[in-house]
Amino acid sequence: MFSVLLILMMSGLTAQEAMPQMPPRPLKPSHAVQLPVPSFSAYGNPQCDDNLAIYYHLVADKYDRTVLLRFSQSGNESTLYKLPDEFADATAFVDFSVTPGGDVEALVVDKEFHPIVFSFNSEGHVSSHARLETPDHVMAKHIDLFPNGTVFFSGYYTKDAPAGSAGKGYAGLFQSSGKLIKRLDRLHEKTKVDPAEQGRVPEPGTTVGRDGNVYVLTGNEVLVISPSGKLRREIKFTKPSPEFSPVTVQYSEGWLAISFAKPGKSEVLFQYLVVNASDGDPLGIYEPTEETGNDNVCFSRHDGFLFSKFEQNRVVLVTAPLR
Repeated sequence: MFSVLLILMMSGLTAQEAMPQMPPRPLKPSHAVQLPVPSFSAYGNPQCDDNLAIYYHLVADKYDRTVLLRFSQSGNESTLYKLPDEFADATAFVDFSVTPGGDVEALVVDKEFHPIVFSFNSEGHVSSHARLETPDHVMAKHIDLFPNGTVFFSGYYTKDAPAGSAGKGYAGLFQSSGKLIKRLDRLHEKTKVDPAEQGRVPEPGTTVGRDGNVYVLTGNEVLVISPSGKLRREIKFTKPSPEFSPVTVQYSEGWLAISFAKPGKSEVLFQYLVVNASDGDPLGIYEPTEETGNDNVCFSRHDGFLFSKFEQNRVVLVTAPLR
């Protein structure tokens, strides 16, 4: 929620006129299940795999501690992902990625701000790690893991970078060994960061599709990046209204759900645009209700949206189908 609020604070800089759209369809629960999972605190947005297992960056003794939690949709299975002590105390958490098949990687930086990617096995233990061969003065912001093991990395050049580079975005593809495969220069133009806002503006949302592509959300489109770094297509969209800002994108079996948010009187308001990932054809726009709550954690083409709540000190998952 903290990252969403930061995006909303900056939304006035990128607000665009939106064409009128049909009213959103309210989401109604089909069922709710209380899990044997006690309530907890987490940072940022959760992620899901194709089995609708949910992954969180847990609140620990400090934000930059790398502690990730996975639990199944039933709540009967869980996994904790942590770095060994020698790495945990010498690195700071930046981001994590989950593939549709459930592979997990964490992006951290060392004390010199060099980006390092840690891979975990199914038991939550580190299976490998590698420092990415990024240029000097690049601050890490985000990773995604392609199903083939290629790492998509993005960040920005800090104010200490050579003249002409400060504030510009950096993106590239890396082998699991950390070796650079390809810089994504065209993507740089779409990820420019104002030097005055470095460290305060969240990275746009991304997701990995079962089709093997990474989907990168920008202010008015979704960029589809192949494992070879090719920009396959640009999916244009229209915001529900100028006050809304795009904050996350989710993929399921050829469909995308783009989440938009705007400040309300007492809480952040959300709407979700569902489009075809192949041609961008809009399939419907939806909004949460009091019954679902605001915490959308997963999207499924067949089941709809999955929301998370805390009731009686337990996690409750609410399923709201598309109608």
